[in-house]
Amino acid sequence: MSPDWLRPVWEIIHSGGPIMIALGLIAFLLYRNILGLFLFTSRLDAHASFFSHTQERTRNAVQDFRDNLSQLVRTQLKYANVLIAAAPLLGLLGTVIGMLDTFKGIGAEAGQDTTKAVADGVKVALITTQTGLMIAIFGLLLTQVISRIYRSKDLQLLELEIQTMKRNLSS
Repeated sequence: MSPDWLRPVWEIIHSGGPIMIALGLIAFLLYRNILGLFLFTSRLDAHASFFSHTQERTRNAVQDFRDNLSQLVRTQLKYANVLIAAAPLLGLLGTVIGMLDTFKGIGAEAGQDTTKAVADGVKVALITTQTGLMIAIFGLLLTQVISRIYRSKDLQLLELEIQTMKRNLSS
């Protein structure tokens, strides 16, 4: 049996229709990417300390590391941004599907069934829109946090690169 708190969650997912499955997949891919990138960038101090303890470090080694890191982070952030953009668009698709169901219910003119059909269509429209927006908003906030962490780490590596260059020039 599932826990009691899971029942309302399942009802919301179920009432949102098939678009909720796509939104769930988008959320999974997005947050898996974002959390991995967050953990990677926040643990980057170990890499910087490796360079600071290495006697034979060169400016090129630090610069190559910075370039590779920059490419990796930018690629992952682009992927996350595509998923962030897709979430509200899928929510909008759910809105359209829900509104079509609403209009179908209005056109049926079947009394009590009409009211239920209209309510169900509006429910689908609102749930999918809300879900798509929530996925995108939290994803956008997290990517901004990651960008800020990355810029801080990149500045540390740039300072290390400058120190290395000065040390190599004085040698």
